[in-house]
Formats: sequence, structure tokens, C-alpha cells
Amino acid sequence: MQFESSENQAIIVEQLKKGSKEAFRLLFDTFGPKIHAFAKSYLKNDEDAEELLQDVFLKLWEIRANLDTSKNIKSFLYKICVNLIYDLIRRKNIEQAYLEYSGQNHPSFGENTWHEVIYNDMLNNLETFVAAMPEQRQRIFRLSKEEGLSNDEIAAQLNLSKRTVENQLYRAISFLKEKLVTGSLPALLFFFLHCK
Repeated sequence: MQFESSENQAIIVEQLKKGSKEAFRLLFDTFGPKIHAFAKSYLKNDEDAEELLQDVFLKLWEIRANLDTSKNIKSFLYKICVNLIYDLIRRKNIEQAYLEYSGQNHPSFGENTWHEVIYNDMLNNLETFVAAMPEQRQRIFRLSKEEGLSNDEIAAQLNLSKRTVENQLYRAISFLKEKLVTGSLPALLFFFLHCK
């Protein structure tokens, strides 16, 4: 089946929702090369673009049961792609900032091992603090910052008001900022990671 019409797209998405690997393969074959080219135009790296392409379709497969057959699947795939590109660039910004920060503050430890240690320590601390949040706040935070969902999307998915989502995100970020700054981690790097 090809994508001549929105009706055909809806049929294919419905098949995917039921776990059809044939529908998944058709979507991958149809949109994969375009998404790869799109990702590469931003990332300037074929390896990163290939990895991101795999992540886009992995995410599609993971959330297939919740897909909306009335929505354009191509637009949805590109939205996933853009969110993942943003996350990847943000992670690279964090790594670069830590390289600069550690080089300036610890000149006697210029090796990559030192950078890796402090970077991993920051991520471990962050994960510990996120895990300490109340369950609902933690879930909202992860949907926003790790999966790239908008406040409206989170509200719809969790059956909450947008105001509740915004309030919980504000509390989560305030809590993490306080904890990370208390731990002498640069606030600037924190906001690289958490603020959009």
C-alpha cells in the first residue's frame, strides 16, 4: 500500500497500532530516508543522523498503541525527529560546557577522564534528585524534559489540567535548581539541560 491518500495513511497507522511489522516497515521505507537527510542537515554527521533515525522509529514503535489515526503520520515523525535533534544538540552543549568549565577550574586535570567523571557525576546527581520527586511531578518532568512533550500534550496524556502541569514543572525545576546549585554545580549548565 502506498501513501496516495490520507485514508491509506490512516489504514497503515491503524495496522501499526495493532502491532503490524509490515506497516512499520512501510513507514520506515517511506519516511526513513527523508528523516535521515533532515537530521543530517542539522547534525552535519552521518553517524549521528543514522542513530537519530533509529531512535525516531524506535519511539514510534514504543508509542504505536496511542497513535491518532486522524493525524498526519509524516508530520508526527518529523515532530519526534525535531525533538530528538534538540535533545542531542542540548546534550552536546552540556558536554562542551563541562569541558570548558572543568578545564578552567581544574587545569591540572586536563584529561578526558576528568571530564567524563564530572559529567557522569552531574548526571547521576540529577537522576537521584529527579527520582526523589513525588511520582506525578517526576512523571511530568520526564515527559517534558526527556520525551520533549508540550504542556498540552502532557496534560492530555495524564488527564490533568494544563495549569497543573505547569505548576508541577515549575516546582520540579525550582527543586532541581536548588539542589544542583547547593551541590556547587554551575547553574548555567543546569539550565542548558532543563530550560527550553
